[in-house]
Amino acid sequence: MWFLDGLLNVFRDRFESLGGEVEIAKDREEAALTAVLFLRQKQAGSVFISAVPAEIERILTTELRREGLVIFTGQNELNPVSVLKQVDAGISTSAAAIANTGTLVEYAFDDVERLLSSLPKIYVSFVKRSKLLREVRETESILRAAMEHPTSVVTFISGPSRSGDIEQRLMLGIHGPHSVLAVVLTWM
Repeated sequence: MWFLDGLLNVFRDRFESLGGEVEIAKDREEAALTAVLFLRQKQAGSVFISAVPAEIERILTTELRREGLVIFTGQNELNPVSVLKQVDAGISTSAAAIANTGTLVEYAFDDVERLLSSLPKIYVSFVKRSKLLREVRETESILRAAMEHPTSVVTFISGPSRSGDIEQRLMLGIHGPHSVLAVVLTWM
């Protein structure tokens, strides 16, 4: 099995304790196939892909087509937000991950990027191992860079959407994805 360092183990433990799933990929093929397997297990029929590293996206789209999934991208859609409301899954890349809180950090500059992780019921995020941080305060440079853009939105994702307002019970997937997978790209 692929060696996991301490920081990666902490992130995995925390993210999974919050209801998310974490997989470790040692190369682009493993990353793409891990995402495809997750979507198959969750019975996704359609997926919207945005901001995925090109080396992974080529393999990913080939494998998703082989599985029979309908694939959408922002470049080919007249109304991508409308498409996002209807797809089963979204796939993108996080700017960072915070180990101590089990959190993915994303920033977006338009509605499609912002909604990709919150509208579909299934969400897959690739995150580079080099962007795995120990604690929230280490995100300062990422946040500053994002805020230089006038329409930026920063999102912190700690597993599936949840709410504790329904009969005093924690419910998953109420206002966002029911299932979230973080794929850590160890070679990046």
